Amino acid sequence: MAEVEELLDGVVVRLPDAGEIRRRGQRRRARRRAGVAALCTAALLAGGAWVLLPDGAGRQHERGGQVAVAPDNPFLVNGVVRTLPPGEVPLNDTWHWKQNEGRSVDSDSRGDLLNWAGISEFCPAEAQRTRPVSSAGYTVEYRGVRKAVARQCIVEYDDGATARQELLSVLTGLEANGLSRVPVASTEVPKSDPDRVPEGVPDEWGDKEGTMAWAGKVPGGHTLRVFTQRWKSWVSVVEIVDGDS
Repeated sequence: MAEVEELLDGVVVRLPDAGEIRRRGQRRRARRRAGVAALCTAALLAGGAWVLLPDGAGRQHERGGQVAVAPDNPFLVNGVVRTLPPGEVPLNDTWHWKQNEGRSVDSDSRGDLLNWAGISEFCPAEAQRTRPVSSAGYTVEYRGVRKAVARQCIVEYDDGATARQELLSVLTGLEANGLSRVPVASTEVPKSDPDRVPEGVPDEWGDKEGTMAWAGKVPGGHTLRVFTQRWKSWVSVVEIVDGDS
């Protein structure tokens, strides 16, 4: 190996050649990368996600954050369809729901109101032949105090486009039969207006994956409340007929 010698105050300094300088630089960079990898491993074990961004000077900036996780299907847990337990049915504080274990809730005049506004065409128990062939439905019923009744219908379609159209059909039926959209947490009932002209249901509502709530008076002076929700190819409709005041 060629060496350069310089005499400084009687001390001989031997400088490495260009090839040796490059090899030393490569070894330093390898050690730096190993340190960065160890830091990433420690951050992941600590439960967070870290992004290491090199700057022009070779330093590393750390930016903390959680790993983005796709939302889970609210209607399917561990491969099993999840219907609402009684305590999660809307207005449970008022009606104290229990899952129905006797005769069907629509076997009496009040329960039959659950089929109002064309919802019988959506719920699988009443309309297997009218719904799209490429679907699977699940229904659970509830009874509450003072003769209140409720039902949840969940339908899984083959694709999101079909689910969207089915949800729009449900919403259009509610609007056409005098129900109005209300805040989800509201217990108020819009005043009935016999001269009210139904409005067109916006197409974008079919894309809404959150919960929408509807309420209105139905025959007999009872109040019908409907809560709709879609998740991709799944649609859920929860209906409630209020109990006696």
